[in-house]
Amino acid sequence: MPAPATAPHLAAGVRQSSRVVAVGAVVLVTLDLDLVDALTTAIVVPLALLPVWWSATRRFVGARTLLALVALALVAGLWLSAHASATHTVNPTYVREHVLLVAGGFAAVGTLLWARTVLPVRAVALAAAGGLLMRLALTPVNPANPWKYNYSYAVTVLALALVIRRRPRPAEVVILLGLAVVCTLNDSRSAFATLVLAALLVAWQLRPRTLGRHANAVTTIALFGGVAACVYTVGTTLILEGYLGESTQQRSVEQLETSGSLLLGGRPEWGATAALVAERPHGYGIGVRAGPHDVLVAKTGMSSLHYDPHNGYVENYMFGGEIKLHAVVADLWSRHGVAGVLLSAWLLGLAVWSLASATARRVASGLTIYLTCLMLWNFAFGPIQSSMPILVLALGLLLLPRAGVDAGHATLEERPA
Repeated sequence: MPAPATAPHLAAGVRQSSRVVAVGAVVLVTLDLDLVDALTTAIVVPLALLPVWWSATRRFVGARTLLALVALALVAGLWLSAHASATHTVNPTYVREHVLLVAGGFAAVGTLLWARTVLPVRAVALAAAGGLLMRLALTPVNPANPWKYNYSYAVTVLALALVIRRRPRPAEVVILLGLAVVCTLNDSRSAFATLVLAALLVAWQLRPRTLGRHANAVTTIALFGGVAACVYTVGTTLILEGYLGESTQQRSVEQLETSGSLLLGGRPEWGATAALVAERPHGYGIGVRAGPHDVLVAKTGMSSLHYDPHNGYVENYMFGGEIKLHAVVADLWSRHGVAGVLLSAWLLGLAVWSLASATARRVASGLTIYLTCLMLWNFAFGPIQSSMPILVLALGLLLLPRAGVDAGHATLEERPA
């Protein structure tokens, strides 16, 4: 009878169609092409594919809890906005843009997780790199520093995606250190530190099996902290000694003299955040515009770091429309309140634990480590709007399959080419 003979062909056709859709979806997510109003391909495609990727999220540790916290944060943020409307201006445009950013962004994480169940991780990574390269072609070059503001991220993702294999390899260390050198020549302090940290963590996985064979996630997290502290200390010394360029040295010296710390000196917004949290611990809400008193509180907090807030930046950028605190965790708090803090805590814990677990098993790729380090940096020092694409790609490649669950190609271990 013909039916049994055609069934395998039909199943093969469905699998092939799924692979094609997965590649296209990942490309469109990282391309992030503007469509209409606040809608982009990174928002529309994942939301349209929700029936396709939803069931796949149960196969990954922490994914369903993450999505539940996102839903809670959105509800809480809208409630806070309604509550704040009695005393503050709420801009509907900003409300719509942020809701779409968060809902679409975490839907994109689900899309990438589903893609990992029908494609090898290397194919997902290369599709993501393809979208980033296409976006480069459509984005005007920033003449101030093309490498830092245009090419660095896409080139790094592509280079590391090309060498993903079953286990980390020395080639990944070479690529990461080579790109770190390029960053030193292009005044990119944070990128340099991120790449060096990623290279050290990849190198740790390459140690002989006879050394540290009983490493686990907890000891690996401690290792992360120690390595990060060393990178910061050595990096600060190199910067202040002028090894990373004269302009970088001069800017860093000024920040140290101002606040006593490169981190706080480079991100005085944390002074504003601390003051606003003390003033209004429950947050503000989505699309809420700060009032004169809020701006005064923020400026006072920034002044405590010996930063002069009377330069137009505070009024025009941080509080010119909705509240922007230049850190994912701070933005989630200001717009979603306590629910945003819970979401931030879960994101941070899930990312660190997933990476530590993969590193302890020696299966964390250089790309996954780089993206996670970059995500964690932006978590504390990057605005949510520009950080969301990095967060999406990092979580989409990082989350671990559940033990005992058939996750298809979802394992971090890539099949040999």
